[in-house]
Amino acid sequence: MGMRLRRIRAAIGSRPMKITMGVVAVLVLLRLALPHVIKHVINEQLANMDGYRGRVDDVDVALWRGAYALDGLLIEQIDGDQPVPFVDIETVDISIAWAALLQGEVVAELVLTHPILNFVGGTNSQNGKGNDWRETVDGLVPVTINHLRIRNGELHYRDFSTSPQVDLVAREMEAEVTGLSTNPGEDGERQPADLDLHATVQHSGELTLTGTLNPWEEHPTFDMNLTLERLAVRQLNPFLRAYAGVDAEEGRFFLYSELHASGGRFRGYVKPMIEGLSVFRFGEDGDLLDQLGDLAAQIVQDVFENPGTDRFATQVTLSGSFDAPGVDPIEALVGILSNAFIRAVTHGLNHPQDWEAEPRHRGSNQASVDG
Repeated sequence: MGMRLRRIRAAIGSRPMKITMGVVAVLVLLRLALPHVIKHVINEQLANMDGYRGRVDDVDVALWRGAYALDGLLIEQIDGDQPVPFVDIETVDISIAWAALLQGEVVAELVLTHPILNFVGGTNSQNGKGNDWRETVDGLVPVTINHLRIRNGELHYRDFSTSPQVDLVAREMEAEVTGLSTNPGEDGERQPADLDLHATVQHSGELTLTGTLNPWEEHPTFDMNLTLERLAVRQLNPFLRAYAGVDAEEGRFFLYSELHASGGRFRGYVKPMIEGLSVFRFGEDGDLLDQLGDLAAQIVQDVFENPGTDRFATQVTLSGSFDAPGVDPIEALVGILSNAFIRAVTHGLNHPQDWEAEPRHRGSNQASVDG
């Protein structure tokens, strides 16, 4: 026993063992310091954005899976004294995609848990303009992202300057972006990624957004199909009261749209409709002016809804540039009249297919019809 103990002591005291133990000690110290170093570097980057400042509360590192997580990521607008942050994310998990690494590509998978994005309208707006967000993402994730997943996200449009205050929200958002291109193809261009998003608008609307997008382009580049169905109009009453001076008693809202964007320009259509709308009821609360406004809106709705479907609807072509979008009010009015007196606008997308084709003739974007 004594001989064995002396041998162990001799081995520990040998130069190779001392070097090995020193290396292990350094690695342990580096592992302990790594989260603090990453947190410091990220917070330095988030503190130097244009018009915004941010921070993370904590950083967790998992070397065994080549990943790190940012806990409590917050980004606020510097000017404006907004009551809500622009970005608030519970956890950002960044991990190396090992399958791609084996093929010689260093790419990452990004998972956002409970991200909240707040756009604010009115006189004191918050819309994300002024900062290069691609550069910010590059600082947080210094390798190419090839897979993005959103879990339980929220997207808000708020206006604190109105009475009542407005808060339109898409909640319970689940989204996945796959096939983000890491290398240009033979033509020198990156291939678009596939997007699949589902959310609940307010508490009843079923939102689906699918299509392709290329986030690497300088200008927004995408082909998107959007459907929003069965949204109870009563849940929009703060918005209606704040901006239109009316509120709804009954009704369901639907919206369908296809949109193509590239080179700073876009084209497509939007098709909104309301079924079973009621904005006036005898004996309802409110002063005389409110009741008269609701009565006038009810009369307009009754005159212009389709009598066979109890549907108030139109369709409008969208086109132009993001700096100067174009909407034709005459076309919107013609769509309302056509739906009311000729043929009802139908539910669903008109052309659920790739918008990469040449722009269709204007007439092909007119409302499809019942029966």
